[in-house]
Amino acid sequence: MKLHALILTLVILAAGACSNPPPAPVEPTAEIEPHLSVPSAAPTGILEGQVLFEGSKIPQATQIKNTTDPQQCGNLQSLEDIIISGENRGIKNVIVALKGVPLPKGYHPRPDGLTLDNRDCRFRPHVAVVTTGSSIEAVNSDPIFHSVHLYGFRNINLALAPESSKQVRAAARPGYIIVKCDVHGWMQAFIRVDEHPFHTVTAADGRFRIQGIPPGSYTLELWHEHFGSKETKVRVEANSASHLTIYFSSDTSKGA
Repeated sequence: MKLHALILTLVILAAGACSNPPPAPVEPTAEIEPHLSVPSAAPTGILEGQVLFEGSKIPQATQIKNTTDPQQCGNLQSLEDIIISGENRGIKNVIVALKGVPLPKGYHPRPDGLTLDNRDCRFRPHVAVVTTGSSIEAVNSDPIFHSVHLYGFRNINLALAPESSKQVRAAARPGYIIVKCDVHGWMQAFIRVDEHPFHTVTAADGRFRIQGIPPGSYTLELWHEHFGSKETKVRVEANSASHLTIYFSSDTSKGA
């Protein structure tokens, strides 16, 4: 699917509750910060695993020629739509989230504070997850002008002068927020908002970890901007860790 069609699809999804489709970790690394568990006196479990690419030829990120602020941004830019580890074929920036986790009556997750930085003519992080009620601080670390245009259940466009910042509370309800820069068209980011903390983003080696999960059987959702969506059934046991490996391939790609 072409990039503009993907963005349109995600914007439509963001207008309502999210069933498929972008700080949990804000910028995931090999050391993954787990979310706090839902308050409960009962024992909980852990879900951890890895998302890998399966196929004979590893696809590469989309590259585009640039003529806007080339002195600062360069003449060639990557959409960062595919980042696969050369060592183990781990896929970075896959959103992983549980569906149907029982929540206590009246429960509200602790809000996150996401810093979305315009740095080196790219958004950092490129993919993130936050809980409802979270705030987003848009920061411009570059010496040029950027805009942070959020598309989703709210349409917010922030003009950012060099080395400035603005804060908004944009994560009002579950869904997806697509972020673009109106000045530099390749700049994009994806944020998923959930009413619970049982979500994360895969690290550079494709690994993920979610802890504090009430024992039970769940559907695990995965979303990646190039490979698309996938669901799988998982079982979480009390006082133990459940492990799984999930594969995406070129056959499941939504790319062109």
